[in-house]
Amino acid sequence: MRHVVFNLCFYSFTLLMAAMSVPVSLIAGNGMIRGMFSLWSRGTVWLVRHVLGARIDLRGTEHIAERPALLVSKHQSELDVALMGAVFPDYGAIAMRELDDYPLVGGIVRKLGHIKVTVDGERKNQLPEVLEGAARVHAEGRPILIYPEGILMRPGKKSRYRGGVWHIYNALNVPATPVALSLGLAWPRRDWKKFPTPVAMEFLEPIPPGLPKKAFMALLEERIETATNALIREQAPPEKLAEMVFEYEKRGGGWQA
Repeated sequence: MRHVVFNLCFYSFTLLMAAMSVPVSLIAGNGMIRGMFSLWSRGTVWLVRHVLGARIDLRGTEHIAERPALLVSKHQSELDVALMGAVFPDYGAIAMRELDDYPLVGGIVRKLGHIKVTVDGERKNQLPEVLEGAARVHAEGRPILIYPEGILMRPGKKSRYRGGVWHIYNALNVPATPVALSLGLAWPRRDWKKFPTPVAMEFLEPIPPGLPKKAFMALLEERIETATNALIREQAPPEKLAEMVFEYEKRGGGWQA
């Protein structure tokens, strides 16, 4: 029953924050909306810890003692968004341009200042727009967040790492901080049922600037997948762990262009 109570609290809280943010977005600046996003993020993490009963560990904080320029993370559930927002409420992520046109929430999304890409309609090379948006976020002193797989993945699963992250890393000439996590054990992607399982987000050793694409992508994938799988093995309940297939290890690792 805990997950039912949690869901009721979470969705009620989210609707309340959205209802408050819509009128504020019409009159307030970007800073106010990011402050409300921070409040939603911290409130969601509080609910996970105290209502759902899932302990959340934040590890590797020594690797973000200096504000990171580029965060490259695994993506397992909506909890990733909230926890990262609790740590860096002003981050700029790759987001769908179509969100700008959504009723009510479009104004909120615009003021969060994310890096926009088009998902629907004609496919085209959007790299110049992505790099322009990344340069803007970086110039504002805000961390850039990118999910290199581009989609939500269940624990143990992986998809192809896309090379767009290297183009940002290379164009800005900044370190890339890989992020491993096991948050999907407590909050599986898009699932109604949640679990009071200990989970973690871990900031890994930054990759220094200047690596060629193939070397960077291979190192990035190795660090994220190895550390993520280690967190899952440490924290997954035995019955869940017995059913898991770690696809990165099954495939033998290694980045494929």
